[in-house]
Amino acid sequence: MSLRLVARKDFFDFARKKSFWAVSVVLSLLVVLWSYFYTIHSYSTGSAVDVVEYVYSAAQVLVPLIGLFVGYSAVAGERESGSLKLLLGLPHSRRDVFGGKFLSRCGVALVPSLASFLLAIVFIVSQFDRFSIGPYALFTAATVLLGVVYVAIGVGLSGLAKSNRRAGILAVGAFALFQLFWGVLVNIVAYFKTGSSTMTYPIPAWTYLVQWLSPSGAYEGLLHLSLLPPLRIASGGQPPAYLSPWLFLAVLLFWGTVPLAVGYWRFESAEIQ
Repeated sequence: MSLRLVARKDFFDFARKKSFWAVSVVLSLLVVLWSYFYTIHSYSTGSAVDVVEYVYSAAQVLVPLIGLFVGYSAVAGERESGSLKLLLGLPHSRRDVFGGKFLSRCGVALVPSLASFLLAIVFIVSQFDRFSIGPYALFTAATVLLGVVYVAIGVGLSGLAKSNRRAGILAVGAFALFQLFWGVLVNIVAYFKTGSSTMTYPIPAWTYLVQWLSPSGAYEGLLHLSLLPPLRIASGGQPPAYLSPWLFLAVLLFWGTVPLAVGYWRFESAEIQ
């Protein structure tokens, strides 16, 4: 019950912030604009798989941004302002506070994300005659999981930081690592394996494995192996057994649990002033 009270209060407190509504409006506009560009392209078919293949790259960037934005201040913000000490003075354990914050921020992140992609599909369906909801539902479920994972990373980093500013820096660093610099890691691995960092398509199967070990990459791999057209692999034929959607589902779950657990472990033993 205590965890539920913390989650409910934090959800409504955050949902009243102007920054939340500003981000929600901007996200909705971007997704609808993205959908409009899809409808005017000559190759657009309106099929669910075609829509997902076009839209998922936007989700791969926007959803992590939302997750980290709502998650990084969950604990560090209240710790810096002093309200966390007051909250812990009530009959709430640190587990209740940390867990409640995580649950509330998941709700805060998912509301604008789901609303935006619902608007997108309504707009796209209005432009095409037929649309299969099954593949899009799978895409939506994977996108929700991606959002929860990045909220978990943000809240975990918030539990590690002593101030909101430090938590923000860690969140920016996490976004840069997973969205910008992970490709550099792939090139480094390619250099040590082949002697060249230049990769041309079709690429070897192991390259997909390295590329998809980040949370955003695991999301991409999950969609590619369960929904999108087959991969073009240098050796030809079917992807090897290790390129399995179950593996990348496990990778997503890893990124959603380990940073959160580490953040809670640090928060549980931290001195709150």
